[in-house]
Amino acid sequence: MKRIFRAPEEILLQTDAKTIFLAGSIEMDKAVNWQLHCEEQLQDKYIIFNPRRNEWDGSWLQTIENDNFKEQVNWELNALEKADIIIMFFVGNTMSPISLLEFGLYAQSNKMKVVVEEGFWRKGNIDVVCERYGIEQFKTLGELILNLLD
Repeated sequence: MKRIFRAPEEILLQTDAKTIFLAGSIEMDKAVNWQLHCEEQLQDKYIIFNPRRNEWDGSWLQTIENDNFKEQVNWELNALEKADIIIMFFVGNTMSPISLLEFGLYAQSNKMKVVVEEGFWRKGNIDVVCERYGIEQFKTLGELILNLLD
């Protein structure tokens, strides 16, 4: 049974296992590949949806007319909708505008578990939204992973 789905693979679920979407900082590879660590730690217990695409081309125009770009965005939106849990990880030295968009879209979904590192430029905003909507926050990604493995 397939345990990890990466963009743009078709997501066909044939199990009742819980699913996790790995949302958060990528920022044209400025962020470390934290998604790989999550896959390694969580794949035995969860089905993982990883938007970090193996063959991403930074020269693609980010427009609706670009089929590769549109496919990526639609894959992420579909996977977010299907996910039981959304890990939202904001890396300190990034700006992560798309992660902020996804955070806003799912702030009231009761699906999110959030880590926002010190130094993230909008940490205060995220902290307030998490407090207001009762979103579970963790100090580190490791702490969040341990919570999911309990």
